[in-house]
Amino acid sequence: MKLIRFTTEHSADAKFGAVIHERALSFSALQSGLGRSHPELADSRAYLAHLPDSAKLAMELSAWGEDHLDDLAAEDRLALDAVHLAEPVDVAALFDFGLTPQHLRNSAETMMKYEGNDPHTAPLLNAFAAAVLRKPEPSHTGRPEPLSYYKCNMNTIVGDGRTVPWPAYTSRLDIEPELAVVYGNTTQPVAGFCIFNDVSARDVQAPEFIGGFCLTKDMADGNQLGPYLVTPDELADPYDVDVTVTVNGHARFHGSTADIAHRAEDVFAWLETMAPIKSGSVMGFGTIPECTGLDHDDFLDPGDAVEITFDGLGTLHCRLGEPTGPLLPSRWPVRASLSRYHE
Repeated sequence: MKLIRFTTEHSADAKFGAVIHERALSFSALQSGLGRSHPELADSRAYLAHLPDSAKLAMELSAWGEDHLDDLAAEDRLALDAVHLAEPVDVAALFDFGLTPQHLRNSAETMMKYEGNDPHTAPLLNAFAAAVLRKPEPSHTGRPEPLSYYKCNMNTIVGDGRTVPWPAYTSRLDIEPELAVVYGNTTQPVAGFCIFNDVSARDVQAPEFIGGFCLTKDMADGNQLGPYLVTPDELADPYDVDVTVTVNGHARFHGSTADIAHRAEDVFAWLETMAPIKSGSVMGFGTIPECTGLDHDDFLDPGDAVEITFDGLGTLHCRLGEPTGPLLPSRWPVRASLSRYHE
């Protein structure tokens, strides 16, 4: 199933439902049509908390909806392009792991081009590169392998089709396509997968390797999830999925989830050494190598329209907004396409 949360032009309240034949159908409408009531499908929170039983109910309703699509009212089976796809679950927590070594190596190389002569940041980047290249030592304590992550700004989570306001403090706004897993409950930990776009300001990132990625990661609308929560039965292998990034209608970056070094079970095991995981927690595995401006030193511009496609997971759309005023001086050389914002 492809599960969604969506709003319409007539209602700003997010409805929880599924995609059926490229239409958005809420579970409330499906239950009404079938004359049934299932509190387990009231919203994404209830669905995740009651897995796997809620998934079985959702599949039954979706199957009925496929057979009776034309019997439903027009306002209950809207085309996907007629609704706004919010983040596919009501997110309880958002963690971003760095489990794609090739992207980390690429990133270190590009950053050193601009930070290598800075006595304050170059040592940080050298230490980061050494940590990335070092193989983890085997654990003799019986505990899960430690996996590095940072906690994302919960105030910046959005869904599909959003415009990211360009922060005045950066001249290198970048995308970060990631595979994300959604946690269900202790009975069924893996509820499904979605696309995660972790928008990042690159020219302010190096100084924040100590103290946390605040300016780098916490900008408005900078944590994008969607377009769907795809249930595990629809993905043969989420860790072997092709990824394409299209910018302004032209394919620009290509990659794969095959570089992801750990699986969802490893992520859950490490987090659970600290605290129980809440239903609706979302974990990004790390940026898909070769799919960012930082990987190639080939950055996007204000106004660029971006489509991030993961085979089997759909396409997440966003646009980088135009700066609303002059940009602050950058730590890195100003690109020609941004010079007008620095005059």
